[in-house]
Amino acid sequence: MNTLKLSILVILVLNLSGWGQSANLIEKFEKYRIHYDSIDVSQAKQITSWLQDGQQNIRSVFNKDFKRSFDIFIFSDRDSLDKQWQKDWNMPGFKSQCWMVASGIAHRLDILSPRVWQAQACEHDVRDTTATRKIVFHEMIHVFHGQHNPSPTFEHIDNIDWFVEGIAVYSSGQLDQSRYADAQDFLIKNEGPNTLSEIWKGENRYGLAGSIVKFIDDRYGRKVLFDMLAYTSATEMLNHLSISEKELLLLWKTAVRSNSSVQNKF
Repeated sequence: MNTLKLSILVILVLNLSGWGQSANLIEKFEKYRIHYDSIDVSQAKQITSWLQDGQQNIRSVFNKDFKRSFDIFIFSDRDSLDKQWQKDWNMPGFKSQCWMVASGIAHRLDILSPRVWQAQACEHDVRDTTATRKIVFHEMIHVFHGQHNPSPTFEHIDNIDWFVEGIAVYSSGQLDQSRYADAQDFLIKNEGPNTLSEIWKGENRYGLAGSIVKFIDDRYGRKVLFDMLAYTSATEMLNHLSISEKELLLLWKTAVRSNSSVQNKF
């Protein structure tokens, strides 16, 4: 049965910390609840459709579903989003950079309403619904990853930023031909990262991180990729792959430099 037909729309008066208004709409589904203000009804409808697609994408990629339910909060303005992140990250006074529009951990997904992106965000074109849809997919992968990791908020991880972001880039379909080509061009013209910790740095970090996760998937298979979700350190991951950091980096860079195109599996 279509979960849309099972959703229950309720109006609650909540006093949520970091929330911009007291009136909040909540729409409930089997695995998640969507919170939004009345001004973002149309945005919530679109994001709901993407969430359903994203859940199916996760099932297709990992042959698994979310282990437990989570909440999605659509913030009507950047100030209310910043207040929530200040609380969550224990960083009073934190102000997000303009390209930051969403985040995901095991129990929640936060997103700045695309309605205000043109005025309150940068590097994102709200008219590009394909790219916006993939951002939602990306954050859903973080939620899924957090639910399968001993550190559900990714606070206690050691040198796996490249994997946390890379698997979200790769599995969401953000590693498209253009992004892969940029990473390839960078690695052809430069020696590239000599440590795993260097991957998630610089303007090519999304393509580099996504491409090394793609390499792991191609070489070791999807089950191994899923198993790696449970690790909190690069050492654990390398032991699981039975490979040294130096060898993994060498094989990955060689593979990317020699591939003329990327097969988009998602």
